[in-house]
Amino acid sequence: MKSKNTRSSNKGKIIALTVGLLAIIGIILVFSYTPEPDKENAKTLNMEGQPTIGEKNAKVQIVEMGDIMCPACKVWSLQYFPVIKEKYIDTGKANFSFTNVLFHEEPSKIGAQAFEAVYELYPDYFWDYVHNLYQAQPETSNHDEVWINQDIAVDVAGKTIPNFNKDEFIAKMNSREVRDQISKDDSLVKEIGLKLTPGIFINGVELTDPFDMDKINELIEEGLK
Repeated sequence: MKSKNTRSSNKGKIIALTVGLLAIIGIILVFSYTPEPDKENAKTLNMEGQPTIGEKNAKVQIVEMGDIMCPACKVWSLQYFPVIKEKYIDTGKANFSFTNVLFHEEPSKIGAQAFEAVYELYPDYFWDYVHNLYQAQPETSNHDEVWINQDIAVDVAGKTIPNFNKDEFIAKMNSREVRDQISKDDSLVKEIGLKLTPGIFINGVELTDPFDMDKINELIEEGLK
């Protein structure tokens, strides 16, 4: 027969184990919780002059604010954008705009300069170039690893664009026109208080989780009603 002390000891262990499990579950729930997008405070995003595809007067406006140095932006651009493009942009239900983010200062600016130069000189190849420049980002890249430079930006452009003019492209990258556009993008990003990339907005509503495809579809479908 077990003694009273043994039973009490076992009971104490069970209680301690239960408390520990509940604490672990609580931590998991806290860190996995994603707030709902704030629909009541949708932002007005003026995308005039920004790279945009899709029906101009579509009911749904989708905006990506991305940084070439951001690994998460690479994932979103290569895996999520094609799905959204096929389902909503190519069908005329939504338009899509891109804005540069300069969270990593000079390296980010190189990517932004390259994006803007392609948009100015070869607009038909802009989205292909975005895709290919993100592809050039190393698989092991992190936010602090500087991998991009002007030579890489030029090389990817040459492989993406037929009849590419290297000298013209470099001149455009370093032009006042491109610098002004990048400054305009940076001002917009700061104005809305963007904290994380990619920043994805659907009719001005910022996604709290840009990788929540169910929420993306939900917001788009609401916008189409």
